[in-house]
Amino acid sequence: MDKVKVGILGLRRGHSHFRNFLHTEEAQVIGAADRIQQWRDRAAETAAGMDRSVPLVGEFEELLDMQPDAVVVASNGRLQMEHTIQALEAGCHVLSEVPGAFTQEEILRIAAAVEATGKQYMLAENSSFLGFLRYWRRWIVEGRFGAISMADGEYLHYLPGTMVNDDGETFTPKQVREQGLTGVRPVWRADQPPIQYLTHDLGPLLEVLDDRVVSVNCVEAPWWNGQTPLRSDGQYALFKTARGRLIRILVTLNTRRPGAHNYRIFGTEGSAEWYSHEGFCRRLEKTREEKEGWERVEIGTARNDVPENASGHGGTDIWTAITFARALQAGKRVPIDVYRMADYTLPGILANQSAQSGGAPVHVPDIRRAPFEHTEFWDHVGLPDDDPPGRTYESDAGLMY
Repeated sequence: MDKVKVGILGLRRGHSHFRNFLHTEEAQVIGAADRIQQWRDRAAETAAGMDRSVPLVGEFEELLDMQPDAVVVASNGRLQMEHTIQALEAGCHVLSEVPGAFTQEEILRIAAAVEATGKQYMLAENSSFLGFLRYWRRWIVEGRFGAISMADGEYLHYLPGTMVNDDGETFTPKQVREQGLTGVRPVWRADQPPIQYLTHDLGPLLEVLDDRVVSVNCVEAPWWNGQTPLRSDGQYALFKTARGRLIRILVTLNTRRPGAHNYRIFGTEGSAEWYSHEGFCRRLEKTREEKEGWERVEIGTARNDVPENASGHGGTDIWTAITFARALQAGKRVPIDVYRMADYTLPGILANQSAQSGGAPVHVPDIRRAPFEHTEFWDHVGLPDDDPPGRTYESDAGLMY
């Protein structure tokens, strides 16, 4: 395949995809669609700033009429399954924004459409492309932490703007009341259980550990935030994996605090952790005494080889675009295919079922035709050749952790 002809559906969150595919050498953006004029206008300005002219239309059908090789689905989360299947049946490969699906049935329908059409599906989980994860994977493969028995992930993101108008502007319920606004409705994830939005944290850990989830127990916090009355303030899930590990995930969209992704891995002979507000890694290898404390290793969000024009989420967005386009161009299976999407997404859906039943364990099935063997993610992304040095970490108070 020559350059992959790409169409973008949805130009709000999809604006990052639009910009990044314009910067991806393996791709050619042939059109984009959004019903809201202001998002089309913003995309037009972006294209003009790069001396590009891209047709911008209001309807998805108009975009499909341009016959793209692949479609980026960045539309309303409740419609992603519908738009994905529509694109697949039109003969297009699909790169879908998260969550990708809202129910187990939707996941199965997408998988059936992939199998029926022979087209590829990739989940656009950008967090799996975080720079420090490549080092974690290398260190785990090299045995620097011993066996990894546990891991943690946290997604902390305050999202009180749960109402939206026809122009795509969001408001809190308090703003709607105080301003007397009419013509507003709940946003697509106003009532989404928080734990269902876990792919940013579970997905990366599954890739680092080369694993998948087999069961889950989950409990939820109160419903005390009046700005987000349709969803719990947060949920904790505890997952068991096929390789015998435990993964704990916290997701809160209702608690007022700076947004963050936090990750930890616990090994029998060492551990590592990374907090997005710090932007560096803490490491204790098996060759380092506990009394020496953590090493601080200067690796963060972006890869060392981030393209010059990288944009969005610390450079992770553009690697999602590049990796997808390169896989299609080479005729390879994409790294986060429809079955791996199920590994990322289905555990959160079933975790909420556990929470609704008081925390009872729920089995998480493997929807593959054959059992999961190993991840193919690192075959696409690769592991780093360098190994940045560490230095003793000290807190601002001068206390060693």
